[in-house]
Amino acid sequence: MGVAAEIRHNYILDQLRSNGRIYVKEAADHLGVTEITIRRDLGFLENHDLVKKTYGGAIMNAPEVNVSVRYRQTRRIEAKKIVGKLAAGLVNDGDIIYLEAGSTCYEIIPHLAEKKDLTIIVNSLYLMQRLAEFSGHRIIIVGGQYRPERMDTVGPAAEQAISQLGGFKAFTGADDITIDTGISGADVVTVGFAKLVLNRASQVIFVGDSTKFDNPALYKIADIDQIDYVVTNAKPSALWHKIAKEKNIKLIYPED
Repeated sequence: MGVAAEIRHNYILDQLRSNGRIYVKEAADHLGVTEITIRRDLGFLENHDLVKKTYGGAIMNAPEVNVSVRYRQTRRIEAKKIVGKLAAGLVNDGDIIYLEAGSTCYEIIPHLAEKKDLTIIVNSLYLMQRLAEFSGHRIIIVGGQYRPERMDTVGPAAEQAISQLGGFKAFTGADDITIDTGISGADVVTVGFAKLVLNRASQVIFVGDSTKFDNPALYKIADIDQIDYVVTNAKPSALWHKIAKEKNIKLIYPED
């Protein structure tokens, strides 16, 4: 049985970052799939501006600085678009909102164009690129140590900046959400900054597709009690509905 597409794509991008070039035959042999499959993978990645196909293989099309973020944006994209549209429905004219530096929050942005007089706080140059398309909103960029692989800012300066702000609606993604452990993440630096953000927020909205549920990540960000809304692309389980009712959490998902 062949290797899953997402694993193949990650392997291809890792090889390109390490070697600058990848060959179809070598990748096919390593992954145990056909050369046709690898060519199809390269076509997919080229369509997302991540690689440039060459004779017998491919080279990196985009600077490494953007590859990690841009590739994450291609994963489960339709689910993220659904979540983004639903989450934007919680934004009212005149709101102050924080958008976490993630690919799901990225999909909220197009739906903010119709809103009026927003103040939008971000620590992500990737999100800022999309926000720059809009006028009429005030944008606050949280400065700090820049991480090229994530295109975000973190560290003491970012923490100091966010500690001066408050009263905003925080839209946050994470690696996982569970009933017992709440929101969690795999990157300790991101988790530390996220904790500060949520502690300063007046309202916490978790945004994430159905794959984020019930697979605990390493570092805890917040208890389930700290969440006001959970926005996802599919109806959560009966247990989730029960707990959400008990804890006064509003579940938002597409209605059948």
